[in-house]
Amino acid sequence: MKHVPLILIPLALSATLLGACSSDDDSTDEPSSVGGIASCDEATMTAAVKDLFEAEPELGEFQALDAFDCADGWAVTFPVVIDTSGTEYAYTQVFEAEGQFWIPVTDRTAVCGTIDSDDPTAYPADAQVPKDLWDDACNTN
Repeated sequence: MKHVPLILIPLALSATLLGACSSDDDSTDEPSSVGGIASCDEATMTAAVKDLFEAEPELGEFQALDAFDCADGWAVTFPVVIDTSGTEYAYTQVFEAEGQFWIPVTDRTAVCGTIDSDDPTAYPADAQVPKDLWDDACNTN
């Protein structure tokens, strides 16, 4: 009977466990995302807008989310608001995803790019907002 020194047993066990944790077949593994990915659904976008209005009550009183759209880590929302005079209106609010969170953009002009005065509907080369959302994000109220 052959005796294995006790010091080698933990090393052999560690190597076996590490081998069991790795896999060469990634086809069945779920992709992992560090920090998560921001969801683009009505509940999530409504919550993001509500959070904005709670943080900045001077924006008015949030009533409803009229519409929203998302693309490539950006979102455009159209919340309905009642201002301090009691007037109800909809306005445009842009958000950028950071991990699983939607962060409100405080200055849309900074992310819309340089607008061509000869053709204000042309997508600017320096725009950060994706082309799919640009018109709604940058050419609305």
